[in-house]
Amino acid sequence: MASPTLRVTSLLFLTAASLAVASLAACGGGSGGGGSPASTAPASGTNTSSAAAPEAAAPSAAPASTAPLTTATFSSTSADFANPERGFYGWSGDDFVTNYNAGSVQAAKNNGQSLVLAKVKLDNYRSTDLPAAWLTQLGESFAKVRAAGMKTTLAFSYDFTAGGQDASAAQIKRHTEQLQPVLAANADVIPYMRAGFIGAWGEWHSSQAGNSCGYNAPASTTCAQADANRIIIRDALLVNMPATTQIGFRYPKDLQKWYPSATQQSRAGMHNDCFLAGPDDSGTYEDPALRPYAKALTENAAFGGETCENAGTPVRSSCADILKEGAEYHLAWLSADYAPSVLNRWKADGCYAEVSRTMGYRLQLASASHASEAAAGQSVTVHVDLRNVGWARIFSARKLVATFINTTTGARFSAAAGNLQTLASQATSNTRQTITVPVPTGAAPGSYTLHLSAPDIHSTTASDPRFAVRFANADDTAKSQAWDSTSARFKTGTVLVVK
Repeated sequence: MASPTLRVTSLLFLTAASLAVASLAACGGGSGGGGSPASTAPASGTNTSSAAAPEAAAPSAAPASTAPLTTATFSSTSADFANPERGFYGWSGDDFVTNYNAGSVQAAKNNGQSLVLAKVKLDNYRSTDLPAAWLTQLGESFAKVRAAGMKTTLAFSYDFTAGGQDASAAQIKRHTEQLQPVLAANADVIPYMRAGFIGAWGEWHSSQAGNSCGYNAPASTTCAQADANRIIIRDALLVNMPATTQIGFRYPKDLQKWYPSATQQSRAGMHNDCFLAGPDDSGTYEDPALRPYAKALTENAAFGGETCENAGTPVRSSCADILKEGAEYHLAWLSADYAPSVLNRWKADGCYAEVSRTMGYRLQLASASHASEAAAGQSVTVHVDLRNVGWARIFSARKLVATFINTTTGARFSAAAGNLQTLASQATSNTRQTITVPVPTGAAPGSYTLHLSAPDIHSTTASDPRFAVRFANADDTAKSQAWDSTSARFKTGTVLVVK
C-alpha cells in the first residue's frame, strides 16, 4: 500500500528543487521562528547589491558577456569541520520539551557538531490529546536550538524503556496531526527524525498497543494487525511531518514491504539503533537479503543511528569496519555518545576524524570560470565544477550562489542556480553547475571578486552563516582563495571587471 504522499517517490530530487531558495544578501545573524522555505529570496538569475550601494536591476534577458574567460582551480582539504545536517550528533536533554538542556546543546556546538537528538517523551499522553501549552513549549525548544545555531534529529516515544507501553495507531495518528503545525513552523531545524512512537524506545518493536508482533509483543497481536497499524502510522508521518524532513524507519523489512524497489522513493530512510553489531545488527537484518536493499535505499534516502554495546557479536568496531560500512550504507548521522566502546576504539585506532569528516555530504569545489569583464546590463555565465565526496547526499535542496563583490565599495550582485541535493555521494568526478549572473544596469565600474556559497533553503536560517554549507577546500593565499566564516562564502580569487 503506497501513501499518497509518496507520489513524488524518486522524483523528490526534482520536486524538492522548487523548495530551494538562496539568500542573496549579506549573511547576518539568525532569525526567529518559522521554518518554511524562503519566499522572499530572489529566484535564480536575479541579483542583489549591498544596502550601502544600491544597484538598479538588470534586464531579465541581459546579453551575455563574450569577453575571454578567467579560471581558477581549487585545492581540497582534509580538515574536519562542522557542517549543517550531517555528522555526529549530541544531546539536548532527557526530554526536549520539559527538560531542555542548553548546556548540552552548547557543548555539542563546541565539539564541532551541528545536530542534537531531540528526544520527546509522550508518556503522559498515551490516550489523550497533546495539551496546547505542551505544544507551545515544544516550539520554544526548537527556537532555542535555532538560536544556538543547531538542528535536530527528532525522536518521539511513549515509553523510553523496554516495556513498550505505547499508544494505539489511531492515537498516534491524532498526535501527528496535532504536531503538524508546530513541526511545519520549525522545519528549518528538523532535517531528520526517527519514525519513533511505536513500542520500546520508539524503536518499532515490543508494542503493547498492537503496533508490532512477535518479539515482546502480546500474543494476541497478529502480524497482519500490526502491519496494518504500521501503515496507518507511516502514512500519518508522511502526511504530517515536514516535507523537507527525512524520516528514518527502524526496520528495512518494513521498507521493503512498502517499497519493493529500493529506489522508488527518497524520503523514507533508515534509522539503525544497532549499527555494526553482530551478523544482523541485533535483528535489523533478519534476512541477509535486506542488506543490499538498505545499501541501495540509502543512496537517495537518509541513513543514521547509533552503535551498540552488549549486543550481537562479533561487534564490527574496527576502523576497517566503519570505513567500509559507513560508505556502503551512506551514513549521514550517528550518535557521538553511544556506544562508548565503539567510538573510543575508532579514536584509539586513528580513524575517528576521518569518520567525522566523511559522514554525510562533503562538497569540494574543483574549479570556477567566468568572463573576465562585462558591461553593466550584460550577464556573466559562471561555471563551477564540484563534487560530493561524502558518504551521503545532502538532503536539503540547496542552490549554489555566485556573488560578485566590489573590491573597493563592497557592493555586490548575485544569482543562484542548481540543486545540490542531486549531487551523488562518493563522487570521483565533477559535476558542472552553471549560474547566469546579470550585472545591474547601475553597477559601478571596477573590480569584483567571485564568491561561492550554499545557504540554507529556509527563510529563518538562509541568512545565518551557521546554517550554510562550508566547502571542503583549502585556503590559498597565493591565489587569494579563502573561506570567509562571517559571510559563509568561499572567495575564489577570480576577478570580473565591470566596464
